[in-house]
Amino acid sequence: MQNFQTKQNAQKITMEGLTDIKDFKKILRTKNNVLVCYVSSLKQASNIIKIFREAAEVVKGQGTMLLVDCSGEAKKLCKKLKVSPEPFLLKHYKDGDFHKDYDRLETVQSMVNFMRDPTGDVPWEEDGTAVDVVHIPDALNLAKFLRKEVRPILVLFYAPWCGFCKQLKPEFALAATELKGHSVLAAIDANRPENVIVRQHFNITGFPIMLYFENGNLKFLYEGENNRNGLVGFMKNPSKPPEKPKDEDWSAVESDVVHLTSENFDTVITREPSVLVMFYAPWCGHCKKMKPEYEKAAAVLKTEKITGITAAIDATKEPAVAARYNVQGYPTVKYFKAGQFAFDVNVRDASKITEFMRNPREPPPPPAPETAWSEEPSEVVHLTAETFKTFLKKKKHVLVMFYAPWCGHCKKAKPEFTAAAEHFKDDPKVKFAAVDCTKFSSICGAVDVKGYPTIKYFHYHNKETKSYNGGRMEVDFVNFMKNPLSPVSEAFTAHEKTDGDEWGKYEGAESLVHLLDDTFDAFISSGDPVLVMFYAPWCGHCKRMKPSYSLAALQMKQEHIRGVLATVDATVNPKLSNKFNILGFPTLKFFNNGIFVSDYDRKRTAEDIKNFMKLPSPVIGDKDEL
Repeated sequence: MQNFQTKQNAQKITMEGLTDIKDFKKILRTKNNVLVCYVSSLKQASNIIKIFREAAEVVKGQGTMLLVDCSGEAKKLCKKLKVSPEPFLLKHYKDGDFHKDYDRLETVQSMVNFMRDPTGDVPWEEDGTAVDVVHIPDALNLAKFLRKEVRPILVLFYAPWCGFCKQLKPEFALAATELKGHSVLAAIDANRPENVIVRQHFNITGFPIMLYFENGNLKFLYEGENNRNGLVGFMKNPSKPPEKPKDEDWSAVESDVVHLTSENFDTVITREPSVLVMFYAPWCGHCKKMKPEYEKAAAVLKTEKITGITAAIDATKEPAVAARYNVQGYPTVKYFKAGQFAFDVNVRDASKITEFMRNPREPPPPPAPETAWSEEPSEVVHLTAETFKTFLKKKKHVLVMFYAPWCGHCKKAKPEFTAAAEHFKDDPKVKFAAVDCTKFSSICGAVDVKGYPTIKYFHYHNKETKSYNGGRMEVDFVNFMKNPLSPVSEAFTAHEKTDGDEWGKYEGAESLVHLLDDTFDAFISSGDPVLVMFYAPWCGHCKRMKPSYSLAALQMKQEHIRGVLATVDATVNPKLSNKFNILGFPTLKFFNNGIFVSDYDRKRTAEDIKNFMKLPSPVIGDKDEL
């Protein structure tokens, strides 16, 4: 260990000289993001070692880079870890356990990107379909590029997590290819820490944002359609978008709402026996939606001579008044009686506002908090950050529900899960456990929980782990845990079920394509846009959606709309469920040219599904806020 520490200090960044398995495990226990480069020969692996050390310089403080020479004193360590580098092998460890083999490009930037987000998607610049997009890493390179490039440039400022950006990327790449030689489409990940200066300089407050440049000078913001044709058309004939009219000040709009300021607030509140006050911000979307309802209510109060007035105050102009009444969000509605603040009110539509002002009553107090699940006596073991790993390592079969106390589906599954645990109370090898993700988010993040409830099976912690996608009734949990390594729910193949059993009774079902674990990839890669519905036969929401989904498939065929509607029964296709992290039903995912583009998040009617497939790109102006 002393030798290891000496070499670590000498290299400053890259940890080297590690030979003992105990020291190796200590690093994994104390560091949660470790990339290890195993080499069989320092000479043969000299190129990757150089890249590895340069990447370590950049990621210091964000991860740990460890170099292990398996040809020297660390030979026994490599043998115990069962690694055979030829001439090198890169492995990543996360939260004390092996995570994955390094699967990115062997470059400094790729390694740095991986260490910053080892569980994230492959960076766009490494995507083979985006080779004609100029990928810019940082502010310095952006400045050089804008200064040297003589052709017109459209720069996309994006963030990897942004859903609208993910939808735009394939269209942007196709446009870049079509415009090759005419103009340049470039992109920069403005979400990186080193690119804060870029966001500040160009006032980037949401994603995606596209700016048009000529001769290195910013001309204007692109506000056209976020698809290939819109981008190509704009670059061939760039023009400044028309200026948007400014919203009129609400106080200047004629209505029966009384507008307050710091000068008249106390006077009006004291003079009127009954006052409802709306604290708002001009930019607030919920406020804009409420304004016409508030005006309607004010008119009704006046016409029907109901005692009291509706008033409004711009909290951004009168922050002192807002602070006096502890306004922390918009709109905030407060009721004043006889010159004194009485209570807060949660009413936003005209009829409810009018009804309240006829007979102002304080809302009932919120219900008493529910007893925490962990405090209810049962056979379910409630795990914490301290007990999670140690408990799982000692148990042969554990089914764990990751939940949130407020989650409706969790509340519904909880009694069934609890009842199922009772069946195994005398079996020391089988346990049911639960983790409250609102209290122990680090655990849930480590096992990739994206929604609630997420149910996972563990066999001696990490000897085997898999998602549970079966039913959520007592009998389903019991049947699964009777033979969890080959459960009943997964023993039947999709071929043993006919499509007619599930879909045949719905109009248009013959226009759907039903995919399986072994047919999915080939079909998705055929070139057509595909919307895939992952469902479970027992799921009520799925049953309600099936008629609309089938009808949409038929209407697309009749109207010659390009694309396919497909289905996957997630309960009998576990590989696909795990691959796309299906955590609830129905989940709809859109693919184009074999690549996942985005989740479908619109209404579940046939018309909405059909319209989405007509133009799956994000609508103009859609942004993900920072």
